[in-house]
Amino acid sequence: MKQGLLDKVAEQHHTFISSLRILPHLKWAALRDLHRMENKEQYPLKEWGEAVSYLLGCTVTFNSYEEITNSLKPFSLGLE
Repeated sequence: MKQGLLDKVAEQHHTFISSLRILPHLKWAALRDLHRMENKEQYPLKEWGEAVSYLLGCTVTFNSYEEITNSLKPFSLGLE
């Protein structure tokens, strides 16, 4: 079974998925990691939408992988 998108990010930060949402510094780090991730196509667009929606606390949907990169770009700048 392949690891989920948020599982992977949580593991990178040695924390729980719930902490990624609750703790601001982890939330921004997670969004930055998602932006920088190589091979975004390894996860379905639906999973990307669910992951980003969970982190931001609002509904986000993506229609293309390019849209994911563009949408997450502000988080890559490290503005905490």
